Amino acid sequence: MPVEILPDRAGREGDFEPVLDELLAIFCPDWELPPIMEGEHQYHRNEVKRYRLGEAAAQDPAATRQHAALLMHAAVHDQCRSGIRQLMQPLVKTCGHRQVRTAIIDYMRTGSDPEKVGAGMAWYFSRPGLQYASMEDRRRGAPTQESRAALEALADLRHDYRSACLSAFLLCEDPRTRQDLSLDLSLDPADYPAELRDSHERARLIIEADPERYRRLLERCTHRPPSA
Repeated sequence: MPVEILPDRAGREGDFEPVLDELLAIFCPDWELPPIMEGEHQYHRNEVKRYRLGEAAAQDPAATRQHAALLMHAAVHDQCRSGIRQLMQPLVKTCGHRQVRTAIIDYMRTGSDPEKVGAGMAWYFSRPGLQYASMEDRRRGAPTQESRAALEALADLRHDYRSACLSAFLLCEDPRTRQDLSLDLSLDPADYPAELRDSHERARLIIEADPERYRRLLERCTHRPPSA
């Protein structure tokens, strides 16, 4: 699924900057925002701050491990669907896919609506990447056995995440937030356990009643690829 399937949500920069500032004080206390950024919009300041924080976290695995919860908190408040990778990459490298994905699921289950939106953004960049021995293997869609095994080892979390997204979608009353939360739903009831089939049917009816809002989801194949 494309990373930027929906535009970035305006207004998230207000909650994002204080968390960035807190982490920058921990990871690089002597760093200062370049003077050229003074007077810039908060969104653009945050882009510079996030980049510096991501660099610092990548260079200090011990601090990243110690402050993983705060880094994840920053990630689920991120303002940019693609820029969030700068926080996710050092987290995944240091803490591992399972720990990071478990934290994302927790936010999807119990976070505020903005945090659930951020959890959906973070999920994309927390997945293990499939590796290919050659370009021909990539063209044929034949990843290495090791990378396929690493992905399949997290299958239980993919099911947990999909179920958490379904619950979040149904609990949400804001149409725009629901649109964000729909990105990782499947329209195939077989992708959900039997006890969630009624919930899935409720979600399907909501989606089909508003085809323009959920156009991307309705056009997408019902089965998500295994790399999700």
